[in-house]
Amino acid sequence: MRDGTDQAAFQATLARARKLVYERLALISAVTWAVGTLVLFIILVPPTSGPGPRTVVAMLVPLIPAAIPWLFYERISLELARRWARKAPPQGSA
Repeated sequence: MRDGTDQAAFQATLARARKLVYERLALISAVTWAVGTLVLFIILVPPTSGPGPRTVVAMLVPLIPAAIPWLFYERISLELARRWARKAPPQGSA
């Protein structure tokens, strides 16, 4: 990042990387929550008319592993943007 054009190009690359990482983490989180909830429903919630608190537990516990990837959102998107910036040809080489 030597001048303003390099910085602007990197910011555009970072925005693209953030969007891609956001979409993929959202998918991973949704699948993690859905599968975890399904498994806990099968294990914890008996086939009765009033399962009550077990239903709440089966739906809330999978939120913890589904939220863990979001702790690394910024780090992943920054590393992806840096990788794309290293692979990109220099601006004036065309």
